[in-house]
Amino acid sequence: MRLFITLVLLIVAAAVPQMVSAEPAKTIDELVAPYDSSNCTECHEEVHENWAKSWHAQSMTDSRVIRTWRTFILSGLDKSPQAKRRDLKDICLPCHAPVTKKVEMSDELTVQITDLIVTAAEDKDTAKKEAALKELSKLNIGCLECHNIEGAADGKPLPNTIYGPGDADEPPHKEEFGYDTVKSDFLKTSKFCGTCHHGCPPDMPSSICPTLYTSYEEAYLAHGGDKTCQQCHMQGEDGASHRFPGIYEKDFAATGVDIKLSASPSEYVDHLANKLMPAVVMNVQLKNTSGHGIPHG
Repeated sequence: MRLFITLVLLIVAAAVPQMVSAEPAKTIDELVAPYDSSNCTECHEEVHENWAKSWHAQSMTDSRVIRTWRTFILSGLDKSPQAKRRDLKDICLPCHAPVTKKVEMSDELTVQITDLIVTAAEDKDTAKKEAALKELSKLNIGCLECHNIEGAADGKPLPNTIYGPGDADEPPHKEEFGYDTVKSDFLKTSKFCGTCHHGCPPDMPSSICPTLYTSYEEAYLAHGGDKTCQQCHMQGEDGASHRFPGIYEKDFAATGVDIKLSASPSEYVDHLANKLMPAVVMNVQLKNTSGHGIPHG
């Protein structure tokens, strides 16, 4: 655990977050207010419905995330003399809650978030757990996290700007919401996804910091693969889907794995019971046809 904490602190040192707020946010509502995506649903209803079923919509509240962080907080940060709970904002939150990279937050708020995580993971009072999850859900990855915070290739998005992959002859967000609309081909690239699904300092080898993106580069692109992340994870009947299906969806997972299975009857001798027992000899051939290691994240 100590080695892990040392590594993540090195990662933090390699990427200093860019803040937009002069006064540190003291509550979650203050933190998320500059990147409120609620207006997006008025015009992008179908996109919102797809997003609501995605793992991005649970980036802070998925039960596996909550339980993993609970362990990291209680058994890692709390027991390490080199770490504090406030370090969560530099280790985990930049990707699970990208708004924390742009809006400065107080150390007290970070500690409050860690308390909510522990409550959501293990409090025996169901009402308290649900209340904690509801509060944490405000930090889930929404529209502006991708279409502003991570939307510029240089990592310096303009304020009040919507970055999108298409052309807009008449920018639809300007008059009503005061947002410019800028075409960004970066959103179509795998490096865009790599801003969160990589997260290692520059030039750090994957042997030390293995990620989904390094797996994609080394096990897929380096062996002739040519698809982007979006070409697999954003394919929908009517264009780009914002449901982002992944390994935990059975039908989608089946598209990334070839399985050949054969079985034949046999027998074996149970030496302890002196009996001839029926058995099955199985041959399993499993091939990963996806663009990265499975499982991964």
